[in-house]
Amino acid sequence: MNDPVGFDSPAGAGGAPHVFRLGVVQIAAPVLGGGLASIVLAYVLVGASGGRPTSGELWTWVSATLLATVVVPVLPPHHRVELRDDCLVIRGGGRREIAWRDVIGMEVRRTAGVRTVAVHVSDGRLITLRAPMSLLDRGFDDKAQVLMGWWTARRSGADRM
Repeated sequence: MNDPVGFDSPAGAGGAPHVFRLGVVQIAAPVLGGGLASIVLAYVLVGASGGRPTSGELWTWVSATLLATVVVPVLPPHHRVELRDDCLVIRGGGRREIAWRDVIGMEVRRTAGVRTVAVHVSDGRLITLRAPMSLLDRGFDDKAQVLMGWWTARRSGADRM
């Protein structure tokens, strides 16, 4: 899951970009959790209004949740982060390139128990990367270190030019 392509030292020159992606389970788990929570909420609301959901209604809610859990992970856009020698490329719903010289900081942030990498850009923006993320990924810390290592190596290289 969340595997980088070419997971190696930041000092490597050229070649294919290093890529971080979310795994299918990392995408499906929140969808399934949200779907199940919506089923429970709908059941409570129907019960609070004095009605009782029929078995057909309940089956419709459950099947819609399961279908969304299977379909959503295979739909585009697939969010990913590419590490290139000259820039960080963020894809998903568009493409954004950030030159390493414009990155002024990186940090690991925790939101609702899930850790992600946040990038501070010289124009004041804070961009939270969708991949890598710690949800269902034991290798997150290593991947975050690779990201920060790439930034450090490229930033230092830019200072020497």
